[in-house]
Amino acid sequence: MRSRFLLPLSLLIVPLAGCSSPSPSPSPAAPATESVVMRPVTERGLPAAGFTVTDEAHVTLDCGGTSFDARPSAVAVDDDILACAPSSAFAVACWQDPDPGFVACYRDPWTTVIVRLPSGGSLPTATAPEQAQPLGLALSDGDRCLIRSGGVWNDLAEHPDWYGTYSCSDDGAVWAERADGIDRSDPRWTVQVAPISGEDPLSTREVVTAYYVGTAEG
Repeated sequence: MRSRFLLPLSLLIVPLAGCSSPSPSPSPAAPATESVVMRPVTERGLPAAGFTVTDEAHVTLDCGGTSFDARPSAVAVDDDILACAPSSAFAVACWQDPDPGFVACYRDPWTTVIVRLPSGGSLPTATAPEQAQPLGLALSDGDRCLIRSGGVWNDLAEHPDWYGTYSCSDDGAVWAERADGIDRSDPRWTVQVAPISGEDPLSTREVVTAYYVGTAEG
């Protein structure tokens, strides 16, 4: 607040005692990253309410009963959700279908579609990881990123020892020096993003929402 009395131009305008210009308000902190658990499949292997099933028959999955030990899904918060091979099928979260010869897999947290695929037999049991990795990340610039499922990626020119952990809808990728590349040190998580080609410099993006996978009751 300043004095309302006009002084001659040759004099300085002196603030009234006890008054000062108000300090600018600090910018509000960004809200914490939201964690959302998608529960598309029930304990009986059936689609949960609001989800639909589509069949794919071009590949038969191996979920641990044929050529390797059971591999718990990295994106799961509940037990008995598995990742299945081959990686090209993007079968990163799969449940036993009521038919032992099939599994129900969920690939994309922005859809309500479950994919039913043939498998090499009944799924073994599996314990969920202590800290699940998100299936998908919604970033502050509107980009959407899905967890990597194997495959060969380019090196990152700026940091050739880093590796890609998520592929994003705008032709980018999340790159990591360690673990999954998500910085969880603050309530608002961040990731380092560069084109999937690995050619351009990294830039920091905030994670608005992290999507995980769990099993629905019923």
